[in-house]
Amino acid sequence: MPEERPRTDSVADDGKFPDSSSYRDVMFAIAFIIHLIAVIVILVIGVSTHSSRKAENDEPAVPFQELGRIFGICLTGAAVAFGFAFFWLYLMKRYARQMIYFTLIASVIFFIAMAIICFAAANIIGGIILLVCALFHGLIYYLWRPKIPFAAAMLTTVAGLLRKYPAPSHFAYGSLLVQIAWIILWVPTFSLAQQYEGGTNTGLSVFLILSFFWTSQVIKNVIHVTASGLFASWYFLSGTVGMPSNPTLKSFKRATTTSFGSICFGSLLVAVLKTLRQLLNSSRNQGNYWVRCILDCLLSILENLMSYFNMYAFTQVAIYGKTYCQSAKDTWRLIKSHGIDAVINDNLISGVLLMGSILAGILCAVVGGLIALAWAPAYWVILAAACFVIGVSLVMLTMEVVESGVATIFVCFAMDAPALQRTSPELYRTFTETYHGVLV
Repeated sequence: MPEERPRTDSVADDGKFPDSSSYRDVMFAIAFIIHLIAVIVILVIGVSTHSSRKAENDEPAVPFQELGRIFGICLTGAAVAFGFAFFWLYLMKRYARQMIYFTLIASVIFFIAMAIICFAAANIIGGIILLVCALFHGLIYYLWRPKIPFAAAMLTTVAGLLRKYPAPSHFAYGSLLVQIAWIILWVPTFSLAQQYEGGTNTGLSVFLILSFFWTSQVIKNVIHVTASGLFASWYFLSGTVGMPSNPTLKSFKRATTTSFGSICFGSLLVAVLKTLRQLLNSSRNQGNYWVRCILDCLLSILENLMSYFNMYAFTQVAIYGKTYCQSAKDTWRLIKSHGIDAVINDNLISGVLLMGSILAGILCAVVGGLIALAWAPAYWVILAAACFVIGVSLVMLTMEVVESGVATIFVCFAMDAPALQRTSPELYRTFTETYHGVLV
């Protein structure tokens, strides 16, 4: 990443990074808090009304002496994942362009190899479909080649910033613990809700499914807004007196206070779509199969579009502290002017991020499985699978922070390219030489 020219002036204008006590979309923040209280109330009432039954076998499924070894193996898998994430960031910083080329070419080779396997197994239709996929990816590689230098410059910049400012990754890892705690609370609550019958059971089930998705989205988007705030602070304020001493912490504070209502609002929209899909999938055994398939397809498209839209809308929230509706309007204008470029840029980079997560999972599974064969051979398959999940989850969190950085810098550059010329002239020249979608 090019060195930044130190400056003594401030560019924190135009309403960027507001420190005011004005809370946005307050009603949605209140609704979110009330709904969490309702979940706790359902759990407490469910426990009090549930008839306790003594288990037939009180002996633990896993011997106590094995628990320490199992925990140690999982902890080793997590350590390997952390190390791999650091290594992958280093590779992205040094060899971003080569990694993008490799990912695109590897995807073509993968589909061709799978097609050959299908043909060898006499699965002609599957082989033809995979060949079409290979052809499609090859066409993408050919058409998107001019965009690769800009995507590589973007990926190099974000990887370098995460090495300089590792706090967003730490917050992402912390969010995993929060997500686990939420699951631990939600699972018994949902189970206890099944003891009721009729409309009470249906109402509680729908509410709890919505609650699960809403809370999970809020946790994820708080981290996205936090990371976006850091990258935007660097973009607009680096080398100036306006740069905070701890930009990540300041951004996290805004995400959990003044902008929390906006995060709850946007997260609720995605959660509603996810809930509708879940309810639709739970009725698979009923009639009108094709109608359900069409509805599921439409809901899936809407959900993916909404999630993608939110990534850019929440970047506006992080920078300007706008309400969700204001951010959505500005994001829509940005998409109309630069939408195709954003999609291409994200897809070029997402392949590298996904490949890193999968490789991390495989490495953690191999290491965890080998250690389990020596320490706990009776559970080596389960532990290898657990280490795979741990590796993918932890590295995916780091990669999501990278994705947040890419989206944020793209938005900042598309909306205010000259600001980068003030804070990092060398990087500004690199971006303008490789990307011609912004008039500067």
